[in-house]
Amino acid sequence: MGGGVLKPAFANIIGQELAREILLKAVSGGKISQAYMFKGPAGVGKRTMALAFAALINCRDAGPDACGCCPSCKKFASNNHPDFMEIVPEGAAGIKIDQIRDLKRKLSFPAFEAAHRVIMLADIQSTIRRPEVANSLLKTLEEPPADTIFILTVDEAAETLATIVSRCQVVPFYSLPFELICRRLEAEGVEPETAAVLSKISGGSLGRALAPEGRELLELRRQVVELSVYDLSGPLPIPELLHLAETCAELKDKLDYFLELLGLCLRDLMLLSIPGQEHRIVNIDLAHLYQGRRERWQLAELSDRLQALSLARKQLRFNCDRRLVCEVLFLRLL
Repeated sequence: MGGGVLKPAFANIIGQELAREILLKAVSGGKISQAYMFKGPAGVGKRTMALAFAALINCRDAGPDACGCCPSCKKFASNNHPDFMEIVPEGAAGIKIDQIRDLKRKLSFPAFEAAHRVIMLADIQSTIRRPEVANSLLKTLEEPPADTIFILTVDEAAETLATIVSRCQVVPFYSLPFELICRRLEAEGVEPETAAVLSKISGGSLGRALAPEGRELLELRRQVVELSVYDLSGPLPIPELLHLAETCAELKDKLDYFLELLGLCLRDLMLLSIPGQEHRIVNIDLAHLYQGRRERWQLAELSDRLQALSLARKQLRFNCDRRLVCEVLFLRLL
């Protein structure tokens, strides 16, 4: 089980009109599939849509949307419905075989109260690389219990087993427009300038834009970029960069995301070196800092720094010393 409290209503989901249309048409036509695959980027509403769909098909007073007031809807809204099961990956290896076995055991019993028991298996892209788990999941999809609906979520770029895809109706999800994310952030009380930056760097993911670590890391990102565009006539800012490397090392699990943000800064610089591409930069609040660097690095040099960044992220996945990785990387960014 996982996730926070969400109000399960299609009306609360921004964007994803095609996914909404597919699911509502299935409900209105009485042709609900026993297995769906929600495929698209992370943080664009796949889980929220799954909850809204599960709430609607079990609502006791449903109209075009779930009523939000009946006992079933209230349980979905509080993330406490006994017939909605969410199986999430345990670490980088994905969903484990014991989780699938436990699911099968629970499915041997009837639903508690719902007309449609809904099982959501999240982020299966890692799971299906393990044959024993994929085969066990496939068998469950081939022989589903009555009145049980499976929803599998998968990243858009991930390879999926054809045998699993063939058992599911694929529902596509897409990156959200910048304007929609920006308006949502402002509605959440985020300052317009910050909302604009977070929307740009989110890559179309509302979940990423809303994540607290996004706002926490913006200032640290600015400090690193500011030191990287040092004045050539002055001394190298080595002590300051080493201090920042120590600060970044203390980010722990957030460090990889922070390095991804730095990668976006390097991408911006590459775009600025190409005539007519200035409008595509995403770190719009750093544009004034970029001006001091755009003439100093050529595309080949920026490419070298992106490779250094990629190497640093790879080293972190192999549990190399975070402080040393950051120190070496920041010195190579000069």
